[in-house]
Amino acid sequence: MRFVSLFCIFLFHFLSWGNDFVDHSAKTGSRDVMIPRALVARIEKDYQEFLEKEGVLTPGPIQRMLLNVRAELWQERPGALHENARILTPLGGGVVDLADIVTPLRGSFWMKIHPYSEKSGGKLDNARFFFVSRAKVRSIQGETYGAGCDRWMDITSYFNQVMAGKGFQLYSTDQRYLSVVGGTFLAVNFTKEAIAVASLTFTDSRYPEMLCE
Repeated sequence: MRFVSLFCIFLFHFLSWGNDFVDHSAKTGSRDVMIPRALVARIEKDYQEFLEKEGVLTPGPIQRMLLNVRAELWQERPGALHENARILTPLGGGVVDLADIVTPLRGSFWMKIHPYSEKSGGKLDNARFFFVSRAKVRSIQGETYGAGCDRWMDITSYFNQVMAGKGFQLYSTDQRYLSVVGGTFLAVNFTKEAIAVASLTFTDSRYPEMLCE
């Protein structure tokens, strides 16, 4: 009976382990994160079009606010992560060093990013999502990884689709994850009053050669 009891306790902890998250704090805030000027111009243009559609015909100077953002990294099988992690950031976002979370072992994990506004009860009605790559282009077994330095893209449709499911599926093998998410995710929400933004930047201090300066 003692063996059965201990076995059941071990099995319970193993099965429930995947649902537990350990809180991690972002390394720094987002204040010093640089966004390409072309992307800033694109966002401001989109905002002007949004205001026109909303009937704001004589807008004044663009007002800016900050959003909240957090991320969750989790795995279905132990290996790729030291532990399932919930990333907490200051208002506006921050910089996350994945060296403290991702192991050098072969495996896979999932990542979800949650931008939200506490003022509106968490909901973002007019959100857009962009990614600025800080990962150098490299080849792994004949496949190209990394979008290149300071290249940015509108990922709104893809982001919404992926976040409605499990999130981004990433691989620790050959540090593939770093070539995929190494860079800055930018969440932007439009209201009549202001542009609200948050950014989440992922880096890994163990592999600076894979990232742009």
